[in-house]
Amino acid sequence: MATKKTVFIFNLVLSLFFLMNALTIWANLAIYKGQWHFFLFLSAVLGNLLWLLLPLILKRHSSHFFRVSRAVLAPFWVFWNFLIFLYSAFMLLLGILWVTIFAWRWIPFTEFARIPGNVFLVIIGIICVVGFFQTIFLIHVEKVPIRVKNLPPEFSGYRIAMVSDLHVGEFSRLSRLRQFARVAGEQKPDLFVVCGDITDDDPHYLPKFLKSLEELDPYLPAIGVLGNHDVYANPEKTLHILENSRLQMLVNEGMTIQKGNGLLWLAGVGDQGARRFGKWGSVAPDFDKALEGKPAGAPTVLLAHQPQGFREAVERKVELTLSGHTHGGQFGFRFLNWSLAKLFMKFHLGYFREGESQLYVTSGTGHWVLPVRFGLSPEISLIELLPG
Repeated sequence: MATKKTVFIFNLVLSLFFLMNALTIWANLAIYKGQWHFFLFLSAVLGNLLWLLLPLILKRHSSHFFRVSRAVLAPFWVFWNFLIFLYSAFMLLLGILWVTIFAWRWIPFTEFARIPGNVFLVIIGIICVVGFFQTIFLIHVEKVPIRVKNLPPEFSGYRIAMVSDLHVGEFSRLSRLRQFARVAGEQKPDLFVVCGDITDDDPHYLPKFLKSLEELDPYLPAIGVLGNHDVYANPEKTLHILENSRLQMLVNEGMTIQKGNGLLWLAGVGDQGARRFGKWGSVAPDFDKALEGKPAGAPTVLLAHQPQGFREAVERKVELTLSGHTHGGQFGFRFLNWSLAKLFMKFHLGYFREGESQLYVTSGTGHWVLPVRFGLSPEISLIELLPG
């Protein structure tokens, strides 16, 4: 049963998108000539009809037809609403600029906005084309040397290859997933980890993912943790399918890795998303439980899908936390250490340190809904542990 707050928020969102649609349609009809009006009306009608299909997009189905429908419709719905949001915001800014600078000169807004509007749409088009190319064809190996206090000498140079946020779904190509695993294996890691969001809300696609891991050295340990989309997908079913598979899952537990006389504690916590679901509270993150049994003096490498868990890791003096989740907003520039996700969260991308605790947030290997990653090609992270 929906609460009054939920109904209010839903109605508020619908109202905002109605206003943004109205502004966008008015601006386009006023700015562009009549021959474009039919195309603009058709785009607006089709884009907004997708709202009627929202239950189909959001609901999980066991039928192949519905899975394909969801995979086809969701990107269009997300793209349309992103475009409407960005374009209406851009028009508002242009309107403010026009009133401030040009209105007194009697320059019509439609004349003033035509060229900036065209430039804006061209930039959006370039971002989509370049971002699509990066998503589908490129792979970036990010080498991350991290110094760990009290690291046993035996673990100096220990390599962890990490992938995250694969979001395996209907249109995920097995050849591409194999390529991710192959590139990770080519880095000669000592450990391979998957830091959550293995599938896109549907454990049906786990066998496809597991098949891709055949590219890895059969003796290479492969460890994973749940992400929020794995929780939405039904974590019990996900864990059942992965039980006794190539990928060993850690859910609020840890394990000892030994090299010679040196010990390292590898831990994994459940996902923050489970805290919203009473049914699956057992897979909500429990940092204390994940550290139970840790040998005295052994440094810890913690896998936590969402970087917001770093606060709890710092409180427990965890030496290194590895996270994903943010995708860097699928838009950013590594050389500037800036991503779209930085607008919404502190631990958005890259390396962070608080006290003796360190965090690395990968920009992710897959994509969510829109196959666009502008400036942030799919990432294979290679974490190399060095003495602190």
